[in-house]
Amino acid sequence: MLDMDRKERPPYVRFERVAVEDVPASKAAGRCVMKDVDFALVTPPYSKDIFKQEAKDWLVEMKRAVDAQRLPPEWYKQFVDSFDAWKRGQEVPLNGTPIRGWGVISPAHQENLIRLNILTVEDLAAMNAEGQSRVGMGALDLQRKAQAWLEQLQDKGPLTMKVSALESENDLLRGNISTLERQVQELQQAVRAMGHIPQQQVVTLSPGINPTDILDEPAEDLAKQYEAKFGKPPHHRMKEETIREALAE
Repeated sequence: MLDMDRKERPPYVRFERVAVEDVPASKAAGRCVMKDVDFALVTPPYSKDIFKQEAKDWLVEMKRAVDAQRLPPEWYKQFVDSFDAWKRGQEVPLNGTPIRGWGVISPAHQENLIRLNILTVEDLAAMNAEGQSRVGMGALDLQRKAQAWLEQLQDKGPLTMKVSALESENDLLRGNISTLERQVQELQQAVRAMGHIPQQQVVTLSPGINPTDILDEPAEDLAKQYEAKFGKPPHHRMKEETIREALAE
């Protein structure tokens, strides 16, 4: 049974269309009749060997291997997608980051690896002993570079999310600070306005009248003040306004 957690790399697969004789049609026509047949050319990782089989038959076998859990389902899907793309005239997509154009190593190293069917950075990072032997001197250094580069990519996602969250938090804090600064400015303006009351709004009190005198007081208190000042109570018909005027004199 297939170990689904293994870190193996899929084989490198390309396709070609070859003209072959259609034997039944040739016999029926009494002459050679040719037909186009699509073939899958399969190279195991880090190997020179090429296995060639008619594409449709090979894909049937790969599907059986998936059903028997000898092949990862994603590999089979990649094979089918690659075959469909090739039939549409598109280049067969690689499973991973292409070695060609990978700026971590020189163009010469890139071409050397491609000639050995190490076509992606992922292939280089997962290289087995056979692959290391074929690459030769410097194989381990190249492999470590590929592994470090892929680890950096894997870490970039969480790091990006963390940086984004911090930036959002900073934006919120900046917005709160801006709001507080505006509120402080408005409060300062209000305080300054209260400290500069226009002259026409200032109440001038007449001499001899305390601030409490302008407040509404009960009639009994006014009568007591009048009696204290004049030695006799006010006339019972005297109005409060008259009593206040008398007290203010």
